[in-house]
Amino acid sequence: MASAYAESNPLISSDHVKAAVTEFARGFNHSYYLPLHLAILKGDWESTKAFLDNDPSALTAKVTVHGRTALHVAAVGAQWNLVEKLVEHMPANMLTELDFMGCSCLHYVAMGESVNAAKALVAKNPSLTQVTDFKGFTPLIYSLTSTRHRHMVRYLLMNTTDERPGCPFSGPSASQLVALLTASGFHGN
Repeated sequence: MASAYAESNPLISSDHVKAAVTEFARGFNHSYYLPLHLAILKGDWESTKAFLDNDPSALTAKVTVHGRTALHVAAVGAQWNLVEKLVEHMPANMLTELDFMGCSCLHYVAMGESVNAAKALVAKNPSLTQVTDFKGFTPLIYSLTSTRHRHMVRYLLMNTTDERPGCPFSGPSASQLVALLTASGFHGN
């Protein structure tokens, strides 16, 4: 699993990622998951739920060639209501799952504007704010570099702790975090 490896070594070489993607892609059945993928991208909860009721394992399966779960697909597609509904059905430990790009669902949500989706994820698994991508970046850094939606940044700032594996306030990315917070106008708040 990508997340277990990333937790023990937050900086994963591109060779490891390429090998994992290649191995996964060889056995991936794109046509099987295509109806689920399309239903999620359309925001169609009824069709999504029908697919998941028919195949409950699809809830936690990697459903894209990029190693994304249904939850990742909803977040990447900015289908915030589906993110919230899928979180209700997902096991808490699956929320930390990384795709082959190195991102958890919260990394993608952090780039958007739905604080409610972020709250649903963090309520189910509070350690999600600490999960790092392959470069060691937490969702908080993604929110600062991608959207600068003040409410999202503020929410993640208040709910991210300085614990492993991320250690965003004292670890290797701390100086970048301070610079991004300052550049975003959070230095006086």
